[in-house]
Amino acid sequence: MKEIICGIDFGTTNSCIAYLCQGKAVAIPIEEGNPIVPSVVSLDEAGKTILVGRQAKNRRAAFPEQTVFSIKRMMGKDQPILLGKQTRSPEEISSFIIRYLVEKSQEIIGEKITRVVITVPAYFNDAQRRATIRAGELAGLEVARIINEPTAASLIYDYSSLKQGDSHYILVYDLGGGTFDVSILEVKGEIKEVLASCGDTALGGDDFDQRLVDFFLRHLKGETGLDCFPNQGAVSVRLKDIAEKTKIALSDQPYVQVKEVAIALIDGKPVNLDFEVKRSEYEEMIQDYVQKTIEKVDEALHEAHLQPEDIGHIILVGGSTRTPLVQEVLTEMFKRPICYSIDPDLCVGLGAAVQSGLMAGEPLGHILLDVTAHSLGVKTIDTVDWETNDADFFSVIIRRNTRIPVRKSEVYYTMQDDQAGVDVEIFQGESPSCKENTLIGRFYFSLKSSPIGTPVLTEFAYDKEGLVHISVEQKGFHNRKEVTLDVRRKKILEEAEEEAPDQEIINYILEKAKKLKDHPELSKAFREELQELTIKYEQALKQEGDLKELDDLEDLLLDKMEEAEERLGPDE
Repeated sequence: MKEIICGIDFGTTNSCIAYLCQGKAVAIPIEEGNPIVPSVVSLDEAGKTILVGRQAKNRRAAFPEQTVFSIKRMMGKDQPILLGKQTRSPEEISSFIIRYLVEKSQEIIGEKITRVVITVPAYFNDAQRRATIRAGELAGLEVARIINEPTAASLIYDYSSLKQGDSHYILVYDLGGGTFDVSILEVKGEIKEVLASCGDTALGGDDFDQRLVDFFLRHLKGETGLDCFPNQGAVSVRLKDIAEKTKIALSDQPYVQVKEVAIALIDGKPVNLDFEVKRSEYEEMIQDYVQKTIEKVDEALHEAHLQPEDIGHIILVGGSTRTPLVQEVLTEMFKRPICYSIDPDLCVGLGAAVQSGLMAGEPLGHILLDVTAHSLGVKTIDTVDWETNDADFFSVIIRRNTRIPVRKSEVYYTMQDDQAGVDVEIFQGESPSCKENTLIGRFYFSLKSSPIGTPVLTEFAYDKEGLVHISVEQKGFHNRKEVTLDVRRKKILEEAEEEAPDQEIINYILEKAKKLKDHPELSKAFREELQELTIKYEQALKQEGDLKELDDLEDLLLDKMEEAEERLGPDE
């Protein structure tokens, strides 16, 4: 029996877990036959038992101090979370949710689960990705892979119906509870290549809910004249629950009657909510948020060098995409059909299950080519802020939306004779100023005695999970250091070269091409052409040549591979 690797969609509002059953992705019904589990953690009255899911969510209004929700928005931050009287890290809180999903799944499918694939927003930075891996490890699991949510969602859709002349560009619009991502992919046979990803890790359905909460509070103030109520924390949590229900109802109805008793007590008398909310009012409240997502869509199109009319399919991901305004704006922008065939709450988890099946050796015929979410580089002294006498230039080594896995390096030079060392500061972001980007780590690299202008080679690498690894080498002096980021302690831990040898980065295009070039059903002449292209591409990868030439060669190889798949038919 093959090992079961489950896919987990760890969401801000809800989470789910899925696996491949007889070649089909299946979401596991964790709670009362429902695969959708609220991402909520609560501590019981005795302060000893951790409760997760619907049971925890039901306690949120009554025990707000003992309940934590939307923890995903805190991932990657060095900020303790108060759960009752206990202080926990965001990773620990998240691990309770992940462990709950796995333990319940084991009971249902009757199999031990030790390895998982966890999805993250495409725009998660290095700290957030590493925190997610840490949460899985704290849950007692091996995180076999981190995969971007829009990329995972794209895996579950069948593109076999695409014909010659159809647009092979897919746009995935992912609006969840706490984050927003948009990714553009190109489908070439079995290969799905991400061309661009943009997003906002602090924009989602939670923000829509808050607009309704503010609306309710204005209404209550009009009724009572009060800005604040006794037990305001409990009032706010209850209003948020009411807002979420109202938002969901407004997706299907133009008017919703909000009728809730005893929201608060004033002088022993209950304060009630009893009024109607129009969909048009709600859409006006969230118009600016929806517009922000469209700006990110425009940005992704620009980076992919595409126009709206180039997009052939639009996939909606996340419960917030049920909002009619979102669908109307996208339909108007693209004038294309929107894919509704798979539940937007489940397609990310199901796609993660497809990825886990690939890792377990299932013959599913998918190849993923993802991209970096952020530019990555170091601070240099090319530009100096003369007010603070501080270097502030962001020297980019790996640019945003570069295909991963990837390794790139740049050479820098010492500034004086016998320079003792250099402080290497690593940033993510898109601004030329380091102050406007995110510092993800720093370390000191000691230099051997050398003259001014000695080259120092700095190499950065993104792996398949979108995590970064760094090495620095003083050329000609056998002086090298490799490091890895430990986000939990907000510093960089050194790893000796012999303890962390370079790992081979798998190139999935090359891997697939080698498989196709030996296929017996292809003609000898065609196999020879494909083999020649494959050899040229492999040689180009090993050389430090013209990047444009490599990209052109890669495009030729992908076209040839697509032709091979068309000749072999849909079953190959």
